[in-house]
Amino acid sequence: MSLSATDIIRARYQLSVAAENWRYASLISAPLGTRTSLGSVIKASVDETALKYGTLGTQLFRLPHNRSNTVSPSVAVSNYFVDRFKAIYAAFEQERRWWRSTVPLRYAAMAAIQCEGDAAQIASGIRAVNKGLKEGSKWHSSISPIVQFPVGAILYQHGDTASQFLRELERVRKLFRSVRLHRAFPFELLAVLILRLQAGGKLIDQRTIHRFKAIYDEMKRHHKWLTGPDDFPACAILTGQSGTPRAIGDGIEAIYAELAHQGFAKGNPLQTVANMMYLAPGSAREVAARAAAFKAQFKEHKVRVYQRDWDELAMLSILGKRPAPVVKRVVAIREDLAEIRPRIEKATTFGLAVGIAFLEFATAPQQGRSVSHAKVLMNVQSLLAAQQAALAAAGAAAAAAAM
Repeated sequence: MSLSATDIIRARYQLSVAAENWRYASLISAPLGTRTSLGSVIKASVDETALKYGTLGTQLFRLPHNRSNTVSPSVAVSNYFVDRFKAIYAAFEQERRWWRSTVPLRYAAMAAIQCEGDAAQIASGIRAVNKGLKEGSKWHSSISPIVQFPVGAILYQHGDTASQFLRELERVRKLFRSVRLHRAFPFELLAVLILRLQAGGKLIDQRTIHRFKAIYDEMKRHHKWLTGPDDFPACAILTGQSGTPRAIGDGIEAIYAELAHQGFAKGNPLQTVANMMYLAPGSAREVAARAAAFKAQFKEHKVRVYQRDWDELAMLSILGKRPAPVVKRVVAIREDLAEIRPRIEKATTFGLAVGIAFLEFATAPQQGRSVSHAKVLMNVQSLLAAQQAALAAAGAAAAAAAM
């Protein structure tokens, strides 16, 4: 299987662990009707959101590379990406109003690590794109700031503009309706973003939409009640993979079964992780065993991996590396990020540390891996930020509906 290039719950800071668990339960156990009515997500106020809940954290997409502004895989890593994240985050923070949440800035900084230029220039450019997204969005599909910032960072990185993207978004949403795909904002926004990147900035054609729908139907064939709008980004990525929709669906199901055999609880989070792991090298059994090995390694380092963190396990599994050195690096980065002020919640630093470590290992020279393959892996973490934000935004709607 070849890899093609292809990722809020409302809360104030200092939320208790009990509240955190309740919010996550609201997300994964919400009735199907709540999950599919995600237009209400964006209507909720999300300025004070905190905490990442991404169950589909990693996606691979085809890079258009319209301009040369990504970090070369030959760059010596060391603490380069950690320092890069800190610098961009600080640049965003300098212009933040005191009452605004820092959460969107973290996602944007993660998505912007690979952009060229100094931190201030990057922050300014992304804010300009975000302004275009805000002004150009229709009232019924306005983009939450939590999702808007990382999406703006990805558009900026690839030389795309807000107006061009929003026009394509509205056009493709109509194509989605034509094949009876439910409204699923903001997940369909991410799906369109992925499809646009895979198309190299060209218009997304009807044949691509039909393949997207066929893969989605295959997911529903295996898990009718688990498959929902949160799987749209996965469908978009898998649309760019080789193989028939049925073969892709069967491959995902094999990974799902192997993960369950390894002790991962069945359910929606496991399905979305299996979607990601379809992109990982090796057989279904090998992929699942690798994820279990990562979990065991984190336990040895006294890092508890919750169900909300499974997407990070999937992300690291895609690397195809031995768990021990990768986990050691994640732990070190997490300790480094704990020194950032304003302080980042402990639950959030895990996802950020995994994203940065992933980027370090993906760009490190490795025998038998092409430069193009490295560039594919480099872009996992930028979409991770957007996907995490979207799932967190969806959680906000589920929590609001429960009140």
